[in-house]
Amino acid sequence: MKLPRYIEIAKELEEKILNNTYKKNERLPAERILAEEYNVTRVTIRNAIEHLVLKGFLEKKVGSGNYVKKNTLNLNISEQLSFSEKSHFLKQTPRTDVIEFKEISGDAKLMEIFNCDSNEVFFFIKRVRYLDNTPVNLENTYLPKSLFPNLTKDIMKGSKYDFVEKTLSIKESYNKITPILPNEELSLLFNLTSCEPIFYKTSIGISKKDIPFEYSELYFNPNIYEFTFTSKR
Repeated sequence: MKLPRYIEIAKELEEKILNNTYKKNERLPAERILAEEYNVTRVTIRNAIEHLVLKGFLEKKVGSGNYVKKNTLNLNISEQLSFSEKSHFLKQTPRTDVIEFKEISGDAKLMEIFNCDSNEVFFFIKRVRYLDNTPVNLENTYLPKSLFPNLTKDIMKGSKYDFVEKTLSIKESYNKITPILPNEELSLLFNLTSCEPIFYKTSIGISKKDIPFEYSELYFNPNIYEFTFTSKR
């Protein structure tokens, strides 16, 4: 099935952004010029630009035009993409440091999330994610040992979801995002003052068998991340 023309144009513009034909913070040609270049209407160009704004590649400046965004990680709340998949779009090198890896017993909170008893054992993993040596998020993850008995510290240096999908199929995740003030650890990690808010997200991963397989708490560097969502009528 042939893609809509505005999607085809958006893909071509996206590739020009990724290969630095259009550099970060650079203004795109005017809609009229792009419409002539691609031999389409300005409405089609406008739809292509809106598509790239939603994906986080462009930003609109009223009265000025459309600009290539600086290197930020744009997370669409409706997407289920790994950190590695997202960082690929920015052409930056991801790195994961596993700060803590241990087995713990389930407390009341985990027992409620995973619908289990106190005998359930969990892996607790604390990780810091980097892009080109800049810390971008800190993640605390809880995974049931019964689902992932072969999990190791080395595995968690890579993609968590690549590992998970070797065991089960992911259906969806339930996420909640809240602005909070950073504690001392996060302030030092992200080079912030204690008065600068950060994004805090909790996430519960659900398999296609409707079984909770993951609970994570994530703290995001506000200088790197932004969040978007799509509303449909």
